[in-house]
Amino acid sequence: MENPELMVRSVGVVQGERIVCQYIHKVDSRGVWFGDNIFDYSFPVLMAEIILIFIISWSTYFLLRPLRQTRIITQIIAGIIIGPSLLGRYKAYMDTIFPPGCRLVLSTFAELGTVLHFFVLGAQVDASQLKRIGKKPMLIGLTGFVVAFAFGGFAVKIVHYLNASDSEDNLGVAVSTMVAVNSMTSLVVTTDLLKDLNILNSQLGRLASSTSMISDACGWFSAFILSNIIRSLQNSTFKPLLTATIVLSYYCVLFFVFRPLAIWFVNHTPEGRIVKESHFIAILCLVLLNGFIAEYVGQHAGFCSFIFALSLPNGPPLGEILTQKLGTIGTGLLFPIYCAIAGLRANIAVIEPSSASLALIIVAGYIGKFTGTILPSLYFGNPFRDSLTLALIMCCRGAMELAIYSLWKDMKIVDRSTFSLLLISMVVVTGIATPIISNLYDPSRRYTAHTGGTLLNSKQNNAFGVLVCIHNEDNVYPIINLLETSYPTKENITSVSVLHLVELSGRAAAILIRHKKTNSSTSKAACSQHIANAFNQYERYSHGCVAVHHFTAFAPCASMHDDICSLAMEQKTSVIILPFHKRWAIDGRVEASFAFIRIINRQVIQKAPCSVAVLVDRSEINGKRSISTAKSYRIAMLFLGGADDREALQFGIRMANHPKVSLTVIWFKPDGRYPHSTQNNADCTQVMDDLGASALGKEKITCKMEIVKDGADTTYVIRMLEDAFDLVLVGKRQEPKSPATLGLTEWSECPELGVLGDMLASSDFRFSVLVVQQHQKNYNRV
Repeated sequence: MENPELMVRSVGVVQGERIVCQYIHKVDSRGVWFGDNIFDYSFPVLMAEIILIFIISWSTYFLLRPLRQTRIITQIIAGIIIGPSLLGRYKAYMDTIFPPGCRLVLSTFAELGTVLHFFVLGAQVDASQLKRIGKKPMLIGLTGFVVAFAFGGFAVKIVHYLNASDSEDNLGVAVSTMVAVNSMTSLVVTTDLLKDLNILNSQLGRLASSTSMISDACGWFSAFILSNIIRSLQNSTFKPLLTATIVLSYYCVLFFVFRPLAIWFVNHTPEGRIVKESHFIAILCLVLLNGFIAEYVGQHAGFCSFIFALSLPNGPPLGEILTQKLGTIGTGLLFPIYCAIAGLRANIAVIEPSSASLALIIVAGYIGKFTGTILPSLYFGNPFRDSLTLALIMCCRGAMELAIYSLWKDMKIVDRSTFSLLLISMVVVTGIATPIISNLYDPSRRYTAHTGGTLLNSKQNNAFGVLVCIHNEDNVYPIINLLETSYPTKENITSVSVLHLVELSGRAAAILIRHKKTNSSTSKAACSQHIANAFNQYERYSHGCVAVHHFTAFAPCASMHDDICSLAMEQKTSVIILPFHKRWAIDGRVEASFAFIRIINRQVIQKAPCSVAVLVDRSEINGKRSISTAKSYRIAMLFLGGADDREALQFGIRMANHPKVSLTVIWFKPDGRYPHSTQNNADCTQVMDDLGASALGKEKITCKMEIVKDGADTTYVIRMLEDAFDLVLVGKRQEPKSPATLGLTEWSECPELGVLGDMLASSDFRFSVLVVQQHQKNYNRV
């Protein structure tokens, strides 16, 4: 048995740092039954530390979530709470939970998470976007960086001139490097913030991503120059230049050895298949080897893993598999520990009054970044509200800055007081800016106030623009069939914008790709090729009656509706056609239900700048009965009155022009016992009289009137339509107190479809359903 006297921990302070000497074999405890105190063993303490960090982190996150705080800020705040600023004031707590020796193990654990986390972030960034960045984001990014750097440099000169503090003398060249780093805005930080605020794929979100990419590149280049060449000139020695040469040689090895190896593994993965487990392990070993060599030549392993990943092809399959496998461990488990440790290492109490000069430099950098962003943004004609939001986004800090500050602390470039000040300023500025950004900018504001198109307007203007949303290849056939049913002609060409929606996976920035037919085969959105081919074939067979335009959107599901609504406004469409979130099998049972599609549909219905139609497709039950092959196609329109029913009726009348289509309009007329329905009856009577006059002599349009007293009668009439029709049209909204819907509002599975739409979509009918909502400006949709 080991000598209990040796199993002790000695703690002391050497050169201002608290160090520990403890018995190295004290890893696993034998348990309380042998009289062991588990807090004397490193592994139980490590588990306790991780548990405590996650409890405090998640509690802080949920408490601050109403203020729209980002996850990394709440994790740093959790670390500050755990650390010497608050709970760490109690010596017994710190000695038990965070003894110096075990804290070293925890920090090593977290550093590995940083390497993995930054590799995942780098794999999601498409560095080739730098070549496609436009003039506006390039000038805004450059101006923001240069002005922030100038403000910071001017503040440094003032501090030196006034001799306000000796801290700058201690920092030396590091002050200039700090100014350069604080002048940049990291792309991965910006995209994480935009994703948290659900504005990543908004118009402003894309501008912010491109602007931060320019700022990021300027910051890294300037920091490299300042940390090597200027030091060499000041010291009159070529050693820093030699170091820079060695670093550049390392990057050559990274780009010409490691990169081709990783790409070779990816290229040996069949198209549409995930990366093999053995290939994934080999890539992971390359990441660790890259980090080892980076540390050997004096570079940070985390930053170099980011550069390594940046050199690889972004997106699927590599970016997607790395996000799935490494994201959970690196980003979800280990990196939050790194953030909490950073907060743990900070101590508000040690910030000295003499740090005011450094605070002036930091504040000057933020003012410069804000000023250098908002002024050129206004110059380019952006609204003041958007320019203000963009300037605040560029001032936010995150994972990259946190890692840089921690590296400075480890290398003793900054002391604990300076590190605490940098960290607190980052938390305060980002913490204040985030809720302001979320309240200032609402991407839906610009298209909800838009006077959008409707089917009734398209009738008057003799133009019919349609935006169809495709999630997968199963949506292609029913939507093409619906477009063919709407009967495009050469006199009234249908302009179809096809938007393939792809969940953002393996990429950091949202992308909206506009396909050109001349190079669609070489498009980065190869996943859209089969869909594009199907619609191109439909366009060819339409003989000039249809013009198809292809788009692919890579975006988070939570904000995918913004791409749909923005494109609809830009293309001036009359109606957006959305696929329903359920899919039926041949036997009539629900085969699949996609919750994320339903969320997207609800957002589009609420915020769309034009009319919206949701297609509940049941063609699979009827053997995919196509209008092009069928002898006849039977359509019914359920009319109760109201703007949406008139819009659906207009859609039906347009379809009735097709030689194979027959339209039956069924008017559900209340029996007259309800006084409030009199005015509605008069309106409906006028609509039906107009329809009867226009349908005179057209046998394909039939009008029927059904007298109903409540929802039960309405349901009975609809049940009689079971096998009589292929497609049923219905408006989403009816009169709130319409007798025809009494009793039908008590139970609703899909309220976003309205009363009748929900009943038709949720029941076991065999016909397809098209639920139509007319666009009404400033309508408070639910």
